[in-house]
Amino acid sequence: MKFKDAIDNSVKQFTSPTFIKEIKEEDVKMVKYLNILKKINENGYLTLESQSGIKRSGISPLDGKPYEINEKAYVIGFMLETDASEFIKNISLYTDKNAVFVTFCNDNVYLPKELDIPLTITKRGKDISVTTHTTTVLPNRMKDFYLKQAHINKSEKVVYILCWDNKWNRNASSKSGLFTDILKILNK
Repeated sequence: MKFKDAIDNSVKQFTSPTFIKEIKEEDVKMVKYLNILKKINENGYLTLESQSGIKRSGISPLDGKPYEINEKAYVIGFMLETDASEFIKNISLYTDKNAVFVTFCNDNVYLPKELDIPLTITKRGKDISVTTHTTTVLPNRMKDFYLKQAHINKSEKVVYILCWDNKWNRNASSKSGLFTDILKILNK
């Protein structure tokens, strides 16, 4: 389908009881961000994945030891190529966030995850591990998968955009949060 139709489809999804149920099952805390993510989609950034940038802690049921999870807020999705350059420039000029064009490469290229951008870390005492990470290059098979997931024709001139907050644990919908800043830039 055309990008505009894919956007309309995505926006409708945000009010679907099935979608809301899936979000609750995956991460109940993300439900409160659905309205702002819907607005981001309405304004031309078709989101496929996002994280809110919150900090959590608790006691592991596996070993009974305390842990702490720290996140950087992020959004990954598609945007029309004609809009993406202005968006990337304005995110850089008017916010303290990052936005990059993610390129695609041959499927057999080695992409070491150790060189990815850390987005979530888990602390257990002095041990720190990266639990969510992303890259600025993906294999072509992933492009095909994401286009299919978003229901976008391969002929559409869309680009895959990664946007993330530099600051750990900043709530994405706060006054200076990533989701808020993305929406401001899209409305410029």
